[in-house]
Amino acid sequence: MRLSLLALLTATLIVTGCSTVHESENWHGAGQRNLCLVDNPSVRPQVFLTLRRALMDKGLQVTRVRADDTKTILSSCPQTLRYEAVYGSSWSYSALRYAKLELTEVGRHNNVYTVQWDERTDKPTLLDSVEDASVELRELVDRLFPSDIPWVK
Repeated sequence: MRLSLLALLTATLIVTGCSTVHESENWHGAGQRNLCLVDNPSVRPQVFLTLRRALMDKGLQVTRVRADDTKTILSSCPQTLRYEAVYGSSWSYSALRYAKLELTEVGRHNNVYTVQWDERTDKPTLLDSVEDASVELRELVDRLFPSDIPWVK
């Protein structure tokens, strides 16, 4: 009886220890909340706007930076996010076929995190549309910044 009670108590302590998440344990930049979003002029403006809104929804302060402004990127951007997107289109539809986000953290170690969504090899369907792009882009942002859930504070 005492042995089973001790085993139950030990299991309970192990499980409760694993479920505790602290706000300071964000694996990106030790909780850095500022991010520079490098504008890519070769991609549709909707991509920039969707990414900026998704990052702001995560609680990040987003600063727009031009791609050729390396001075600002190096001096005042602890985290820099670059993006690429390719759309496939014809006369009847336009759909996101490829998207890639690359997060660079400047610090002791220059960390680079990359996530991508690639559907270029599949044939587009009639259900693909431009509006679907925001879903995929937000999914990529969620993969880069998985810790912040809006309703858990």
